[in-house]
Amino acid sequence: MDAPTTEDVRSSLEPLDLLQQKIVAGLFTVMIQNPQQVKDREWMAEQVTQMTLLAGEFAADTPQDGVGAVQTYLQDHAARCLSAALLLFQRVGIDMAPRAEAGFSLDDALEQGLTYLPSLRDLKTPKERDLGEQPLARLMRARELKPADLVVASKEQITHKMVARAMKGRRLTANTMDKVQRAWQQATQEECARSALFNYKP
Repeated sequence: MDAPTTEDVRSSLEPLDLLQQKIVAGLFTVMIQNPQQVKDREWMAEQVTQMTLLAGEFAADTPQDGVGAVQTYLQDHAARCLSAALLLFQRVGIDMAPRAEAGFSLDDALEQGLTYLPSLRDLKTPKERDLGEQPLARLMRARELKPADLVVASKEQITHKMVARAMKGRRLTANTMDKVQRAWQQATQEECARSALFNYKP
């Protein structure tokens, strides 16, 4: 197999949503920490599962439901995330090769990896992850709605925690934002654009 070019890596990462990019970044991190393990398929499969659990916001009312949600997500997305992470791992190795004689740190390699994942670079500081009270919170107060009202109204698996995070402005994935939006519409029986509830894009 030919060594991946920077364009190969960017093409594999560009279609990924934020959650998938987080999974890829997590996989890339453990791969550069344990390069000798990368060819071990069982180890890599375990890492994909671990990174999905760490990066995801899988709403579930019971642990069993949570396991099912993660398994479904892995079936749909694990192969793509793993392929992208492997390309990134190879490409960063090529990028860092000229510095091998002088030496470089794990942080140097991580920083190089982030050059291919600019959307994650934007989330590096707590301030950027915490976006402040959202329009959703003000609209809920105006209607005297509580998070429990959205949970009850939802036809999907959402939790009080998800709604509370949405109201406070903790950065959510597009999938979670959409679930909260649909719950709001069910609770109020009104159509509402996502931009009316959130002042940021996932």
